[in-house]
Parts: sequence; C-alpha cells; structure tokens
Amino acid sequence: MKDWVPSFTIDWSKWASENHIDYFMHLDGIDPKGFRYAYSWQLANGSAFWASGFIYEPEFNFFVTFEANYIVTCTFLAPDGTMKSVTENLVVGKKGEQAPLIRRKVSADAETTIAVNDVSMVFNIASERYNSLKEYFLAASKHELSFKAFRALDHISFEVKRGEAFGLVGTNGSGKSTMLKIIAGVLDASEGECRVTGTIAPLIELGAGFDMELTAKENIYLNGSLLGYRRDFIDEHLDDIVEFAELENFMEMPLKNYSSGMVARIAFAIATVTEPDILIVDETLSVGDFLFQRKCEERIQELVSSGKVTVLLVSHSIDLVESLCDRVCWIEKGKMRMVGPTLEVCRAYRELGL
Repeated sequence: MKDWVPSFTIDWSKWASENHIDYFMHLDGIDPKGFRYAYSWQLANGSAFWASGFIYEPEFNFFVTFEANYIVTCTFLAPDGTMKSVTENLVVGKKGEQAPLIRRKVSADAETTIAVNDVSMVFNIASERYNSLKEYFLAASKHELSFKAFRALDHISFEVKRGEAFGLVGTNGSGKSTMLKIIAGVLDASEGECRVTGTIAPLIELGAGFDMELTAKENIYLNGSLLGYRRDFIDEHLDDIVEFAELENFMEMPLKNYSSGMVARIAFAIATVTEPDILIVDETLSVGDFLFQRKCEERIQELVSSGKVTVLLVSHSIDLVESLCDRVCWIEKGKMRMVGPTLEVCRAYRELGL
C-alpha cells in the first residue's frame, strides 16, 4: 500500500454551548476507503482515561466535563492491517474565554533562532580547600594548586525554531540551568558553539538585574534598561507592568522587603511586557502563588501562539512542560538522553522514576 500520513483537526464550536468537542480524521495522499479509526483521551497527569473501539466513521466527539490538559491519541487502521497513531497535547480552557489551544506544528522551514552544536561546559574545582587568599597564593607560588575537571555538559546538540516552545528537563544538577546560561550569553561554552538570533528576555536567576535597596518602581527602570528597553518605552508601559504584577500598592517599597514570589512577579511582568524574540524561563513560575502561576502560563501561551516568540523553558513540573512545549530535550547528568516531541520525551523521563 502507498505510504500514508494520518492527521486530525478539531472543531471547538460546540464546546461552549453543548459541552463537547468534535474532531475529524484525515489521510494525506490516499483513498480512505476501508480504513478504521479509534481514539482515546487521557488526562495529562494520568489520573483518567477514555477510549473507543475501531469504527469506520472518521469523526468523533468527546464530552468534556471540566477544563484540563489532555493527551489525545487517534489511531488509524489500514485495510492491510497497518496501524499508525497521532498524539497531541490538548489544553481545554474555560467556556466563553480565550479559545482553547491545540499543540501547534512548527514548520521545519522556520528560522532557527537557537543552534546548540556539540556544546560542553567544564568547570575546574579546586582539589583542596583554602581558608584565605594568602593560603591560595602561597600554594600557587609553590605550584601546589590542583584542580578536578567537572563536566557539567557533555556534547549537547539541538536546534530551536522561531515560534517554538522548547523545554529542558532532567533531574537536579543535570546541567539544564548551565545550558540556559550559555544560550543567554551569561557563560561561554568550554567546547562547541551556541548561536542565537534575536533579542533575549532571560528569567534565569530571581533578583538578577535588581538592586534590593531600590524601590520596585526604580527596579523596573533598572531591569528594563538591562533588557534593552528605552526609558520612554518603560514610561509608556509602566502601568501595564504594574497591573500585570498586581503590586500597585507596593511600588515605593524597597525590593529587599519583597518575598521571592513578589520579585518573580516584577521580573516576569518586565520581561513579557513586549514580545521578545526569545523568552528564557528557568523555574521562575514555581515561586509565585498558583493564581499568578496560571496567569504567567496564560501569558506564555499568548506569546507562543503569536508564532513570533521562541520560548525556552526549564521546569521540574512535567505537567507544565507538557502543556506549554512543542519539543523537549532531556539532559541527565550532563549528557543528552533524548530530544523530540514533548509527549514522547516526557513519557520516557517519567519512567526514570518508576
């Protein structure tokens, strides 16, 4: 049988009024006669599962009782017994609000904004501990200094396209944050090359680019200037930043009196007040309260949906990665274990803990 490519589309028109979503199966370049179809829906956290048997009609509807992140799998069975499946991550939002989001397909022809080519990062760690600079320099003068090489990243390679949401996952100490710092230009790779095209808004270290003795308002101008914003631009968008951060009554308070969650609010609001070419987020969303986390996730979804902003996300919340990212790279103990579609990589990563 001629090679065939399965796909499906979704019709949201009945979600708000009748509580169900319709979706339709497609076959590219082949007569669908004799094909059978089946589908399944699963909550992303694995707590519930629904499935159909094989039928000949390439149309299904699923009754949704609540908003959530689902994994949808459509299976195609050819007359000769060949079977193929298509799996997508589906976020079902509230009725009457912003249209729900289905995982986008980023074109292979899209511009590459981040190219990581055989990157390694080696840190030299002193073999002995010195209690003062005097001891250190005495040891150096006697050629007694010795170091151990720690390879934080070991030959990592991947590309990220414009408009793509790309995730980095791995256990603690695996080198994810180091990789982000190389991409952001904070660190230079020991080996290999990292090429970045466009402006970067990094949310890597909480408090980076802030002066804790200054007020929140003063820090907005300080941090904005570090991100390349002109003063007149910040003047124009100051109210938007304050409104998004929901800290109107605390703008004249020194930042040293802020909680880590309040600092995160300010940092996120500044970084996303406009559309950067690349937004780098490293666990920033984990410190705020759950309502503000949801607000930040919705803002990232808006940026991703524009097709212009590349999002690079590091998070230990696999549910968050699954809901936001198109592709994922799994780095474990400095080595790249896997890179590919979000659901495939996250499923393999989850199995690490089984």
